[in-house]
Amino acid sequence: MTHFERGAVMRTPSAEVRAGGKGIDAARVAHCLKRKAPLIVLVGDRDADAYCRLLFDEKADFRYTTYLGSIRVATMYVEVNSAVSTVVNEEGPTISGEDWDTYLAEIEREIKPGEIVACMGSFPHGVTQDSITQLVNLVHQKGSLLLMDTAPHYLSFGLFAGVDIVSPNLDEAEAVINAASEDFFTGDNHDGIQRAKNAAVKLCEMGVKVALVHAGDLGTAIAYKESLSFIPSFPIKVVSAIGAGDSLAAGFALKSEEQGDVTKMDSIDWKLSLMYGTATASAACEKGRAGDVDANRVAEIFEAIKAS
Repeated sequence: MTHFERGAVMRTPSAEVRAGGKGIDAARVAHCLKRKAPLIVLVGDRDADAYCRLLFDEKADFRYTTYLGSIRVATMYVEVNSAVSTVVNEEGPTISGEDWDTYLAEIEREIKPGEIVACMGSFPHGVTQDSITQLVNLVHQKGSLLLMDTAPHYLSFGLFAGVDIVSPNLDEAEAVINAASEDFFTGDNHDGIQRAKNAAVKLCEMGVKVALVHAGDLGTAIAYKESLSFIPSFPIKVVSAIGAGDSLAAGFALKSEEQGDVTKMDSIDWKLSLMYGTATASAACEKGRAGDVDANRVAEIFEAIKAS
């Protein structure tokens, strides 16, 4: 549509239905780059067949477990000739402890030692501090690292449980640090570079090993031990920024794993991984579809970022 207006009746020139989710966006990046990224998804039994058909049609490498109910839906309105998008997320389901245990068992079968397990997106209701602690412990027992990119209160659960890598935006990071409400985020990036750096350092002080904090179109801060850097966004023509953070996290994880066993953390150039993540996010924003990237364009942007 040309413009989204509250209270108006509008028509869109086109519509597309895709299997959605931050983890799925990240897996799409890996697929475009000819890299493996198995998905473990938790889906409602009422519409699991239709959802899995969407993933199957994309040739996604996925496994799934189910809960009683319907799948959460997100509706995204992308304005024509504008970087402005409007996203409406449903509340989502409530799952049982048995559903969570079944899901964890499926994850356990897939994890390989020395890799990054990306836990991305909103958790369903019913997931507690104990649930997140189970997940973190499982990943660690399998000899891997856990990356979390989720809502602030679940991110706080992850911090308490010992999550290794976090990738929040600036609003989310400050909400975690200040134990603030997550009901309304303004996207205010005033003094965003310094705030992102401060937040990344603080998250590491709170126990995270590697902290990425995204300051919108300004770029991303990264902290690891005494190292602190900021990688600016790469200048591109943005078609849509929806899913940019998902694409960045995917590129970051892929480049980190490319360097070897990620549990040997001092041997990984985390800043280089962020540069590559920034390249994947930039390429995705040019395409305008979350997770879709052109491998040649990613390589081109990556080289330009390294040279800058």
